[in-house]
Amino acid sequence: MLSLITLPSNDKLTTYYHNKQILMNKNKGFTLIELVVVIVILGILAATAAPKFIDLTDDAEEAVFLGIAGAFKSGVSQVHMAWLIRGNGQAVQDFIKISDLSVAGGDLSVNSAGYPADTRGSSLTMNSENDCIDVWQAVLDSQDALVKGDNTSDFEAKYNGNNTCSYVYNKQPALTVDYDSNTGEIVINH
Repeated sequence: MLSLITLPSNDKLTTYYHNKQILMNKNKGFTLIELVVVIVILGILAATAAPKFIDLTDDAEEAVFLGIAGAFKSGVSQVHMAWLIRGNGQAVQDFIKISDLSVAGGDLSVNSAGYPADTRGSSLTMNSENDCIDVWQAVLDSQDALVKGDNTSDFEAKYNGNNTCSYVYNKQPALTVDYDSNTGEIVINH
């Protein structure tokens, strides 16, 4: 049996192809739901990564503190080694000459244990806030890490009694360096 196939009329065929073209054009972009999903995923990634970048300032300040504190500790050790090598066995006034006296109050003296203790007088012991400031500046021999008796500089020097000092890093006061001139012990608190 023969069946007849009826073809749509020309108008229907044109409408069919026109509608198909519209549907194909609609599928060329992203849906609103797809865009929202991508934005949510980017938001989650940003929320997990942002805290790492926000805390970089604190980490950088702590690294600066540790570098300065390490330099101070090394400097105290070098002064003590020089005292041991010279074989003095006693306190020495003006043990190390300070080339720039604006850095410290005078030449660096060491106590009877051979540790930095004084720059301003003949006591040869660390017994004041000024001694703390001068020892810090003389040992570091630099004005890069400024120290004063208040919080207007990088470090605040505090005399604790019994020939000991604390140096507080003013950008993060929890970071401190404690120096005991009796034993040469330096504790870096971070």
